Amino acid sequence: MSQSVRRVVTGLNEEGRARVLMDGPSPHVMAGAASTITEIWSNSESPATYTNVGDRAIFPMQHDPNPHGTLCRVLEMAPGTAVPEGVPLEQLLEISTALFKGMQSDFEPTLESVARHPSFHKTDSLDYLCILSGRLTMLMDDDDEVTLEAGDVVVQQGVMHGWRVEGDEPVRMFAVLVDGVAAQEDAQ
Repeated sequence: MSQSVRRVVTGLNEEGRARVLMDGPSPHVMAGAASTITEIWSNSESPATYTNVGDRAIFPMQHDPNPHGTLCRVLEMAPGTAVPEGVPLEQLLEISTALFKGMQSDFEPTLESVARHPSFHKTDSLDYLCILSGRLTMLMDDDDEVTLEAGDVVVQQGVMHGWRVEGDEPVRMFAVLVDGVAAQEDAQ
């Protein structure tokens, strides 16, 4: 399913002239049965610094950006990965909990979240998502759903959400996650 992602990183040489620092497939790939995540770049400061000539992708992959930072990645989701009927919620909770812990996420799935969908989760980030190919449904609270296709852009503001691939084609999505503070925390 996974298609390699060419990553071109630019910067300055010793004379202050623009140059290509890296050009090739990102080596930072986490592949699973239902999805593949390719890490492109990250930073841990705002405003961002760009004097670093080393590889700034975080690997092993983490689910959320660092404090004051961003993550840039490409996600690929396989079609036909529906949860088999009859799987107990407790078992889905165990699987989902292990998955998010494996991605160093602070999110703790609940029976309620996995009942909506095993991928249902929240990030403490402002996410800019662009669907590059395929078709999927974004699941929200209260059975709210939006079907997305290639060219659609989502601005996700730290909310619960999940994904369900529609059709027979894999979904490819470009994502930039910006560290954020939940509105309730910000008001304090």
